[in-house]
This record gives sequence, structure tokens and C-alpha cells, in this order.
Amino acid sequence: MIGMLALVVLLSCNDQQTESNSETSEPEVTELVLADDGAWGYTGHHALMYRNKLFYSYLDSEGNTWVASYDPVTGDIVRSNIWEGEANLHSSNALVIRPDGRIQVFLDAGSYVDNKIRWKVSNESGEVAEFGDLQISEIDAPIVQGRQFYPVVHNPTGMMFLAVNAIHENSDRTAMMWISEDGGDSFNQVHELWSLGKDLRSNRSYTRVYAEDSGIHFATVRVGWNESVGEHEIGRVEGVYYIKYDVSEQAFIRASGEHSFELTDLPIFDADKLDNVWHWVEDGGGTSRALWSDIVADENGRPYVAFAVQNAVPQGVSTFHDGYWAHVDDRGEWSHHHIGKLARGWDNRPERKNYGLAIDPIDPMSVIVSRSTDFDQDLSRVVRMRSGNRGEDWTETEILSDEGRITTVVIPRLIDDSERSVAALWLEGRLEGWFDYNTGIKATPSNP
Repeated sequence: MIGMLALVVLLSCNDQQTESNSETSEPEVTELVLADDGAWGYTGHHALMYRNKLFYSYLDSEGNTWVASYDPVTGDIVRSNIWEGEANLHSSNALVIRPDGRIQVFLDAGSYVDNKIRWKVSNESGEVAEFGDLQISEIDAPIVQGRQFYPVVHNPTGMMFLAVNAIHENSDRTAMMWISEDGGDSFNQVHELWSLGKDLRSNRSYTRVYAEDSGIHFATVRVGWNESVGEHEIGRVEGVYYIKYDVSEQAFIRASGEHSFELTDLPIFDADKLDNVWHWVEDGGGTSRALWSDIVADENGRPYVAFAVQNAVPQGVSTFHDGYWAHVDDRGEWSHHHIGKLARGWDNRPERKNYGLAIDPIDPMSVIVSRSTDFDQDLSRVVRMRSGNRGEDWTETEILSDEGRITTVVIPRLIDDSERSVAALWLEGRLEGWFDYNTGIKATPSNP
């Protein structure tokens, strides 16, 4: 299905109060409507720039999976409905561009179903009009998978890596890594990476990945979802952690360059084997928790991690998050810095549903966030913020959206030497919960 993109030009005033300086005043904001009915759940690779086109995936309000491309020159959008499912924003349905240029989409039902992974591949390179048959691979182990899929391609080798959230029969959560040596046609290796929350109730390990020539970068959070704090229970996160997988050495490396463990040492149950970026007690005082993260690496392979921190409140109570950005120095030691207040989340619902923070992979000193403008009306605005002194101070440099009911910010990742014609994507509309949503996907063109 091909249609011309709707352009909505809006005049926006920066009437929000922020903790940083602002260099913008009443800018003209151009918003691109990429889908009238579309949403994402867990943060994943939902937007990629390739051959000067934007490729993106989403769920509609009935739970159907769509893959689309947007041509910024013609304004044309091509869409394909590749899978029919149920409305469940736990689904990921993440995209990856294969070494042969075809688009591969990993599919899941939004729940922990079985020990299989499923995907479809477009019939033509750089096109989404038609996809092939459903492909399946499975692991011979008492593990079920779902909800978070992070596929990346390691360009020097052409290998595809897929990080997946999983759960053991005994309810221990873990992270898996599937490896395809033939660029996504088959997955001949699967490894259990780590299960870091074994001493926490309802333990989980949420993992994000980023690929560049030096290896595969991982950011993971160690979670106990029902931990007591004072007189109530919250989703407690013990820490944010980092490690890199060196593809040639088949070893996991700290940011300092030190070898930490080998592929043959997996799985890992000790968080000390990974770099500690942020800790529940040492950095959060035992009353704040870190939530969903984002990770990129610069051209030299140096990693950057962003995450949201929230003060402890009872489950079901909505509150603001604080955005944080972390980097390593020349010795490989991590430090984190406060960016500012983020938007609250989904329609006054539990505060954990918030993904309003992303690092710019082209300029890791820059982030795009959803910042609250009206707490009572649940309104926010997408803005770019940048630090010129390694995170010590952050300045709002660009307003990318008008005020609206906004959440889940995504920055497209560049797969080749394409110009990034789209600065950011986000969801706007009613987000009542995992199974009850009615949002559209909007975006902002990049400044020339």
C-alpha cells in the first residue's frame, strides 16, 4: 500500500519549565505523520535509515504487525501487513537490515510462549512491499522467549546477533544471544548470556545492544520486579551494567579493554563480571531505581549509555522520571550525569511505562527526550538536548514536536552512509495500557 505522507506544520511555544537553559523560542515545528494507527512496546530497533529511506515497524491497535518505508524525497510511504496478532505492546517486532540489503523482522506474540524465534524477510533488497514465508528456529532447552528482541549485524563479518529476553522453567529470567553466521538465513548458535537477578523476587535482566566494527555492545539492567521499599512494593532495579562482545576473540570485554569472561564461561550469574554504570544503593540511595536504557558507541568504539531513574513510589502511582547519561573515561571508568526531568509516561498509568529518552548515535553527546509540559493533562514535548562538557550541563537546543500526549522516543539508526532525513520518531495519543492503546506514529525531519 502506497500513500503520500501527511505533513502537519505546527507552531509551538516552549512554555515548559525545565532545569536547563533553552536556546529555542517559538520555533516552527514540522511533524510527519508516519502512521495514524501505530505503536511500539518494549524499546527495540523500530527505525532504521538505509539507502536514504526510513524503514520502521509497528503494531496497530488490533495487534497486526506492519513494516513500512518512507521516502523523504517523494513523501511516499509503502506498508506491508506481515503478521496478524493480538493487541499487546509487550511485543517487539524489531527490524534489522541484512548484509544483502533485505529487511528482516523478528516476530513475537508479546508473551513468553515457547523456545522458538520467528522472522520474515522482504523479497527484495531495500523494499518492504512483499515478504517471504515465516521462518522458525528453536533451542533444545527448557527456556521460553519473548518480548524483547534486539537484532544487529556486525558489518566486518556479516554475522547477525540477536539478543532476546527469556525465562527458565523455574521462572528465572535470563538473556539469550542467537548468532547467525550467514547473515540471518539460519541461526546455528545460541548462548545464555546472564541471569543477574537470582536473589531478587520476580528477577529479570533487560538487555539492549548496539553493533559497530569493534564488537557488540550490551547494556543490561538487573531487576527484581516486586521488592519491598518502606511500606510498599516497587519494581526495584539493582543496577545498570555494560559489557562488549569481541566477535573475533569470542570474549566479553570491559570498557577499559580488560577481558572479563569468555563465550565458554556463559551463563553469568555475577553482576561483578560486568561494568557497573549505576547502582541501586551506591547511586540511588536504596530509594530510586533505574529503568529502561539505551546504548550507542562512537566511531572509536567508546560506549555511551542513557537510562531513566525514578524515586520509589507504590506500584500503580505515576510520577516523573529523571534522565541520566553515562560515559567512560580513558581508563574505562564510568560516570553518569543528570540530564533533566522526563515525561511521566502512559496516561497517568503505572510509571514504569516510559521510554522517553534516546541517545543520538551520530552525536552521542546529544539526546532526544520527551519532557513533561503539563502533569495534570499528561502533556509533553519532544526536544533535543546536548552537553558540551561531557554531561556536566545540558542545554535544550531544538524543539522537535508540538505539545501532545507523547511517549516512546526512537532515533533512527544509520545502516549505511545515508543522510538521516528523520531526526526522531515518537508515539502520540491515548496509551492506557499494554492491551489498550490508540496512538499514531509521528516524526520530525532533520534540519538540513
